Amino acid sequence: MDVDSTVVFARWVYFISVMILFGSALFPLYALDKKASPTPALLPRRVHLGLALAAVVFAAIWLLGFTAGLADREGMVETLQVVLFETDFGTVWFVRLSLALLLLVVSFSQRRELIAGPAFLLLTCEGWQGHAATWGFIGSLTQAIHVASAGAWIGGLLPLGRVIAAAQRYPSEVAGAEIVLWRFSRFGIAVVALIAVTGAMNAWRMLGGFPDPSDMYGRVLLLKISLFAAMIGLAVYNRYTLGRRMKSLPARGLRTLSRNVALEQIIGLGVLLDVSALGLMDPYA
Repeated sequence: MDVDSTVVFARWVYFISVMILFGSALFPLYALDKKASPTPALLPRRVHLGLALAAVVFAAIWLLGFTAGLADREGMVETLQVVLFETDFGTVWFVRLSLALLLLVVSFSQRRELIAGPAFLLLTCEGWQGHAATWGFIGSLTQAIHVASAGAWIGGLLPLGRVIAAAQRYPSEVAGAEIVLWRFSRFGIAVVALIAVTGAMNAWRMLGGFPDPSDMYGRVLLLKISLFAAMIGLAVYNRYTLGRRMKSLPARGLRTLSRNVALEQIIGLGVLLDVSALGLMDPYA
């Protein structure tokens, strides 16, 4: 695996880990009845710890891989010093690594707000590094909102799947699962709108128009947009078709819903892999 592939893979695992931690910590706050037990949706502590550890490890691999791509005759250590202490995004890296370590520490707790805070800040770090950071504060803010919104949606699919799985095992949980699905869908409308608007703003500002399918950056960006559209299509089908089917044929509706949510998760992983590569590409090459 070459340096670029290593960095893409490290970014991918890092984004998956942080987004699941953020989205799953946020999920009970808007989707679950505060008076009911949130146990089916909550991730076990060992999963929190595993994801947080992955965020720390792969953030470090990302930094070292990025540094290796810049290193020439000066060597890794000297180049790493330059990256951290003599570049504008060195501060971002210090903040990212510090927050990742904090996230690992607080993951020993099951308190959602302690996990959601560092995870949210880690996601917003993306606004102050990369293409968006060159456009000033508005560009950074737009990208931060874009990434955090994506984390809230993609990360929320895992606890949603756990709620659906619990309803499949215990028929008494079906009515509660319908409520959770409705609340998740309502929340999803808001975050999907934010993702779409901020993503369009970023692409338009960067490219000055629509992505060009004749160049590599345009093709990768169009793939991301297509995958995002597929996730929206599944979400709309889940809300407006399966929501009604669950009332008349709950068992069949839950099976289809479980399959669709799993498919959304897979497509979401594809989106994050696309993004991980896109962030390393030159849109003007």
